[in-house]
Amino acid sequence: MSSKCERILDSIRLNAGEDIYKKIMEVYGELPLKSSPTKQAKYVKSILNELENNVGEIIVEKVMKPCGHLCISNRTIKEAKKLFERAENVEKFLDLMNEKHIGGGELHMDSGNIIGIYNKCYCGMTKNVEDMPVSYCNCSAGWFEKLFSSVFNKTVNVTKLHTILEGADNCVFKIEF
Repeated sequence: MSSKCERILDSIRLNAGEDIYKKIMEVYGELPLKSSPTKQAKYVKSILNELENNVGEIIVEKVMKPCGHLCISNRTIKEAKKLFERAENVEKFLDLMNEKHIGGGELHMDSGNIIGIYNKCYCGMTKNVEDMPVSYCNCSAGWFEKLFSSVFNKTVNVTKLHTILEGADNCVFKIEF
């Protein structure tokens, strides 16, 4: 099983509960090791659809955000922290992040919040299946959450405003810190 699929299943067990995890495993089983990217994407799509239908979007968000925490590399966080130390304020920090194309390369301030924009979908799994549930994009929200909470050394709240999977031209996330 791919590490992405394992992370999602582990997060279901931890954040949705053992009963829901067991039901998912009962219905969908374990994905065979070395499954193709398309099979992995179909598996995740099925699981997310099942979760949305049975436990709702709030629980699915609680499942997917921690996956994004694990998706971001320590190297990226370390580099962002160095940029933050060099910057005289948050706006300058975002400029440095954009120069390095960290976080999509389109980070800016709006009404005291950071807005992160992706002009393309960076999630490889979504390219391997049609109609991936939009809830999958909470993984990216978790990515931003881990990045900025690590840099600022405090809890941040990330909201998915709209995404390419919803049919928008870009993905937009609001980061409250």
